Amino acid sequence: MGNFKEVVASVLMFFGISAFSKVDGKSTLTDEQKKQLTEKFGEKFVNAFLAELAKAEESGETFDELVTAEMRLRLEAQQAEMDRLRAQAQELQKTNATLQATIKKLEGEPANDGGKAVTVNEFEAELKKNGIDLSMKHNRFLADYLQGKVSAAYSGDDTIDTQELKQEFGKYVDNNRMEIMKSLLGTTESTAYMTTIMTDKTEVRAQHAHITSVLQQFVPKWTPAGKSKFTPLVIKNYKCKINVSIIPSDIMEDILGYLYDEQAATLQSMPVVRYILYQLIFPKLNEERETALAVGKFVEVQPDGKGNYSASKPEETMDGYLTQLVKLYNDDDEAITWLQKGTAITDENVLTVIDAAVQEVKPLYKRQKLTVHTDPDLILKYQKAYREKYPWLKNEDGDNRVKIDFTNFTFAPLEGMRGTGCFFITPKENFKHLMSKDPKAITLRFQEVDYEVKIFGEWWEGTGFWLKEAIFAYIAPDYASGGNGDNAGDDTGDDTGDDNNGDGV
Repeated sequence: MGNFKEVVASVLMFFGISAFSKVDGKSTLTDEQKKQLTEKFGEKFVNAFLAELAKAEESGETFDELVTAEMRLRLEAQQAEMDRLRAQAQELQKTNATLQATIKKLEGEPANDGGKAVTVNEFEAELKKNGIDLSMKHNRFLADYLQGKVSAAYSGDDTIDTQELKQEFGKYVDNNRMEIMKSLLGTTESTAYMTTIMTDKTEVRAQHAHITSVLQQFVPKWTPAGKSKFTPLVIKNYKCKINVSIIPSDIMEDILGYLYDEQAATLQSMPVVRYILYQLIFPKLNEERETALAVGKFVEVQPDGKGNYSASKPEETMDGYLTQLVKLYNDDDEAITWLQKGTAITDENVLTVIDAAVQEVKPLYKRQKLTVHTDPDLILKYQKAYREKYPWLKNEDGDNRVKIDFTNFTFAPLEGMRGTGCFFITPKENFKHLMSKDPKAITLRFQEVDYEVKIFGEWWEGTGFWLKEAIFAYIAPDYASGGNGDNAGDDTGDDTGDDNNGDGV
């Protein structure tokens, strides 16, 4: 659903609106909007989009306030880049037309005495005009390849000059810093369900209160009630980094197909660098971040006897949200509602346990549309049991059942929780994701050493929960007893305090 939300956000931004028109309470497009989208993307896209929109809303999904400030900035940046490329293409067409006219004119004129013949390569002239240094071996090879020249032959025995590649990295990063940083720390599967806090602090803590009671019977005396109770959790921010070593000669042959699709536009974006970042680094980084954010257990790296350090494992970079919950579960923290505590889920009782668990959610939260953040394997187990019990609903529900009957709760599979057998329910406002305050301050550096180009990047990141009272969690007994939370959440505070001034804050 996360990807479709981005599509919806793009469509809203395309029309410059924050919400769709409603017909019988369902979102739809006006005839004029359908016409504009059809002209832009085709009738097939419009029909598929409307079908997916209806399907999403039927499953309880809402798209209110979808176009966040962050999305708006990103989409505006993409639109600005498209406008720039479109203007550049128009300028190239004009330049080409002028060159052709000049050549035709010169062909009809006699040569001046002492003149000499000049061969004009329009393609390479435009590359140089746009800052592509064709004296560098990899740019020369790629330019020849895109022009179909026989001389564009590459042997694995050769390599790219790392100093030249380092220069290309520098240009690309300087011109595309914000785009790279957003991609480097893009939204993972779980962060889409969190509220992100931009901060340069090493830890943050909630400053809200929970009111115990305010209603009472009248008596002609002052009998204050409504004592407010704080049960905040400290969320730690962890210093993370990437150290990646690239040997340019190892990737040249793989790049060719990638470049062939994007042709000249890719050359203007430094194709070798773009390939390394977007095809090799970012996908792996997002996969490892997802695991660390979920089940990571922070282990401070210690030097060996000689003062040297070794690279830590991705899951040792921070305490994940599930690790923190398991620590609180093993501490028997009573401020959190533990769903079906001590009950193991099996194929036979999965429907009963989950149905009973959601009934344990406090009444204040039952009326809210909340996400059940879940181990994907557990969702599959639930779906199979549901299909076996209600086989006649197969055509009605399709292949995926994500909404729990008679509730406002919807399953969301989080890959980082796979195999744990756990799930938890909490509002998005209570599920926090910490990031470095200013993405532009994130450092991304490159260093050339012999035949390698080393990539360095550092940032702060963390995750956790705001208030204990808003957490409703099921922790599988075998997962909790397997030592998975013994060292987790050591810095996750469970401080409580009372505010006796009666002002409710």
